[in-house]
Amino acid sequence: MRVGIGLGLCFGVAFVSGLHAQSTADFGRLEPGQVVRVSTVGKSRFVTRLGGVPRDPTVELFAHAEVPVDVARVDSLWVRGHATWTGAIVGAAVLTPLGFLGWGVLCEAADDDGCASWGLVAGLAMGTGAAGALLGAGVGALIPKWRLRYARARDITVTPLLAPGRIGVAVRF
Repeated sequence: MRVGIGLGLCFGVAFVSGLHAQSTADFGRLEPGQVVRVSTVGKSRFVTRLGGVPRDPTVELFAHAEVPVDVARVDSLWVRGHATWTGAIVGAAVLTPLGFLGWGVLCEAADDDGCASWGLVAGLAMGTGAAGALLGAGVGALIPKWRLRYARARDITVTPLLAPGRIGVAVRF
């Protein structure tokens, strides 16, 4: 029974092993002066600033980088950007409800019979949210963020592991 389950597992994993863990197209659009974090096949990792003229991004930019990179050995490539969009979303998400609450309380306090112009309150709250988005974008522009541009496709090797009294599967990637 155990041998049958082990052999079934071997064949099942061997069938799926033709799939790649990740698929890649290319490095994307790179420009001179961008800061990139590169991991190579030999498991070394470094940060460099790209240089040169962007005629052929895979050769020119890496050949004139602060740390020259062999393009064939690149395992993953990350480009440093800023969290501007994330900051804008957070700023709008925080200040819009607070603006609605604040303008609603102010409208209720100004009129003894209750607030009659909730449309104006909603418009002012949206304006407060827009101001929060601008403020959040400004803060987010100061925060660095790494974005993955390239990841080498992994080849998965599945081999049966046969030893005296044992049967199993060895997976290497």
